[in-house]
Amino acid sequence: MSDIVAIKRALESRAREVAERLLPNGRLEGREWCAGSVQGEPGHSLKVCVSGAKAGVWSDFAAGGDDGGDLIDLWTAVKGQQLPEALAEIRAWLGLEAPQFERQGKTYRKPQKPSCAKPAGAVRDYLIGQRLLTESAIAAYQIGEQGRTIVFPSLVDGDLRFVKYRSIDDKKAMRVEADCEPVLFGWQAIDRNAREVVIVEGEIDAPSMWDYGHPALSVPFGGGKGAKQRWIEAEYERLLRFETIYLALDMDEEGDAAVAEIVARLGRHRCRRVRLPLKDANACRQAGIPKAVIDRCFADAATMDPPELMRAGQFADDVVQLFWPAGGEEAGYRLPFARIANRLLFRPAELSIWTGPSGHGKSQVLSHAAVSWGTQGAKVCLASLEMMPKQCLRRMVKQAGNVDRPSEPEIRRIVGWMDEWLWCFALVGKTSVAKLLEVFEYARCRYGCDVFVIDSLMRLGIGSEDYQGQEQAVFQLVNWTVEKGVHTHLVAHSRKADTKTGGGAPETEDIKGASEIGSNAFNILGIWRDRKTEDRIKALAEKVGAGDRSAGTELLDLQQTPGVVLNVAKQRSGDWEGKCGLWFNQATYQYRSRDDALGGFCHLPPHGTDDRRAA
Repeated sequence: MSDIVAIKRALESRAREVAERLLPNGRLEGREWCAGSVQGEPGHSLKVCVSGAKAGVWSDFAAGGDDGGDLIDLWTAVKGQQLPEALAEIRAWLGLEAPQFERQGKTYRKPQKPSCAKPAGAVRDYLIGQRLLTESAIAAYQIGEQGRTIVFPSLVDGDLRFVKYRSIDDKKAMRVEADCEPVLFGWQAIDRNAREVVIVEGEIDAPSMWDYGHPALSVPFGGGKGAKQRWIEAEYERLLRFETIYLALDMDEEGDAAVAEIVARLGRHRCRRVRLPLKDANACRQAGIPKAVIDRCFADAATMDPPELMRAGQFADDVVQLFWPAGGEEAGYRLPFARIANRLLFRPAELSIWTGPSGHGKSQVLSHAAVSWGTQGAKVCLASLEMMPKQCLRRMVKQAGNVDRPSEPEIRRIVGWMDEWLWCFALVGKTSVAKLLEVFEYARCRYGCDVFVIDSLMRLGIGSEDYQGQEQAVFQLVNWTVEKGVHTHLVAHSRKADTKTGGGAPETEDIKGASEIGSNAFNILGIWRDRKTEDRIKALAEKVGAGDRSAGTELLDLQQTPGVVLNVAKQRSGDWEGKCGLWFNQATYQYRSRDDALGGFCHLPPHGTDDRRAA
């Protein structure tokens, strides 16, 4: 629909054509169309910018630069028209469709012209003495008096459409004539060339706002939503001429509800929410709130931008934090492997995919990483849907203590330490994404968990060929992860043990299932186990054990080759992608990189005198 904003943008896109049409005796000088004045004679006093960022802006310097504006203003000035007539003509010239709404056979009757007089008695005393309205405001809105009853006439272009009667003795004693058109009160006080208007919630608030220098219209049925705002149907076309609509409805729940309804129907791009210091405009008048304060409320009126739409400047602090994090380190958790610890950071609001062939250790590497995150201050919620919690904890106890068979006291000490930062989703088998996120949500809110592990995607009740279901599941996980500002690790199997390169760590395209799984991940980590080298090492070790010294040299060489490759195949927020070799310790289930100590890691806090290697 062609509201005034759409018309303005359309004219700007054809600025030179508009200038030539309105001022045919002018001439082009650089980016400006020059004429003598709005009368159209040749000259240089009136300049219209016809290209660039300021296309459509004009000023008449012969008038001291006071006359000017946009191309709609130029059209009205040259044609000598008022705004509504000018907009109709511009629409026709641009070929824009004028909005037309079917009324579904609804007809309205005109109200009987009220028998009333200008306020001179009790009503005048009430409006001026108690409500602090001025004589000029009362006159501008043509408010009438019937004994002790106020008469609020709603006129459109001088035509009476609606009347409300209100007793000065009882605020709730009001009435309207049935079957009349529900229009806004106050059109008689609004300049027909005005490009801005204020909408308030009460008939007395409209002249109160007029006294503050902001002529206003009042809704006929108060705040709230639904049927209370049915006036919009009647007023939609008339309101199209306003570029900015200030909504200064009451500062309460009903007022906010009305604002939401009005914004949804009149358009976010035109509406601004005015926050007054008191409940409404008249309350501000009675409390003596000065005009400067109200003007500031209008200057600070919030746009009704969708919450998803934000200006770049709103992220300035966040961008500074990325370059210069508080405390010298960006938020997130790192892998325990020194060779790549500073090259990959698992940041808040990200989803990481861990992939690899079955049996290649992706869950085990992830388990070792989780133990390390516990030492870094993370609170982890682990949903290992493929292993019972006790089996997961057995592996993590070995990894945390860097020991094969810890003593019972040491087991209890390690599990006690894990109890401070690790929670388990105690279900093995299949579950739904909805159920999983329900539990995750509780863990996040109740215990502050900020790292979530799901092992694996195939256990979320989605078929291996249900690509749409897989896509939707990953979308749900990403949306929840970003919304909650946590990091989620999702295990997803790869298509086959040997990739198209002939064997090696999986890449993004090797993830089994829908392509959207990898596309929506922030990080992708592939795990590959070199089984051929493992088998060769085992065979050479047996030869050496049998006394074949010739096998020793080859054995030592192969033992220097990492048996596992961790491939950071994707890191959306980082600067590095690449591979890191890892060596696996069968006794402790730990992994280490070339830059890590041969003895492995002890992830526990300082320990007393327990012998952790006791049988």
